[in-house]
Amino acid sequence: MKRKRGGGGSHHGGSWKVALADFAIAMMALFLLLWIMNATDDDAKSAIAAYFEDPGAFRHKTSLSPIDFGGQDSLVEIPNPGPSMKGREGPEIIGDGNAETLNKNPDFKDLMDELQRMIGGDDAAGKYEDFIYLEQLKEGLRIVILDNNKRNMFERGSSRINPFFQDLLLELAPIINKIDNRLMISGHTDSSGFQRSNYGNWELSAARAQVARKTLLFGGLFEEKVLMVLGMADRVPRDPEHPESSANRRIEVMVLADFMERQVERMFAPIDEGDQEHSQTHSNDMHEAFERARQNQFYDSSF
Repeated sequence: MKRKRGGGGSHHGGSWKVALADFAIAMMALFLLLWIMNATDDDAKSAIAAYFEDPGAFRHKTSLSPIDFGGQDSLVEIPNPGPSMKGREGPEIIGDGNAETLNKNPDFKDLMDELQRMIGGDDAAGKYEDFIYLEQLKEGLRIVILDNNKRNMFERGSSRINPFFQDLLLELAPIINKIDNRLMISGHTDSSGFQRSNYGNWELSAARAQVARKTLLFGGLFEEKVLMVLGMADRVPRDPEHPESSANRRIEVMVLADFMERQVERMFAPIDEGDQEHSQTHSNDMHEAFERARQNQFYDSSF
């Protein structure tokens, strides 16, 4: 009589499933580790190593995370911080000493990424990278379009824009139009004088800012996005030690942070009801200020 054998493997029948699951998890962890190591630069790797050597150093609120995955606590790092100033008069571009680079408005990240692709992407072949400089401040995102001693943005002493920079503004318009924040456009000149006594750097910088505005509108920027257009003449040079340097000739487009937009609006808003005499004085001052602004925005079509 044959005896039926069975049950001999019942004690280990499911162990292979557990082993396979452990293997799969281990492989996933390995691939994740390899991906992180490939996507991490040397500085981040050093920070990770420092973390495992002394984890307590990263427990303070003021410390950065070992790996920067974005967010409020990490510093903004622009892959292409701006033009190298090769072939340009004067030293490297001078950033504002009081400019804060903390990421106060994370909504600008997508805008900055798209601007970077426009500036140095494969399609553009990097043709704009020597002419645009990005600065993220607490007041907003500053887009500085720079003149160059090899390629002038405008004809000398004129508000007639050259085709290269016209194309640059036309490509810039639909990108900044995607964000809801409003803009402030300013024109800046160097300190060179003019032979024409009735046309100086104030009129020239204002006229150039207006040309930049009109070009952006032609490129698709909504008109209501522009909050302010002004000419700054040579009052805010980027290279103060060389006032006639080409680094000072520029157009700046500031994408305003929400709080800054409200501050600018309050500057020109009617005062609260109350003292009528003060209100009348304020009204007269505002009228005078607008009149001066209107004169500064004078645009001479002959240029």
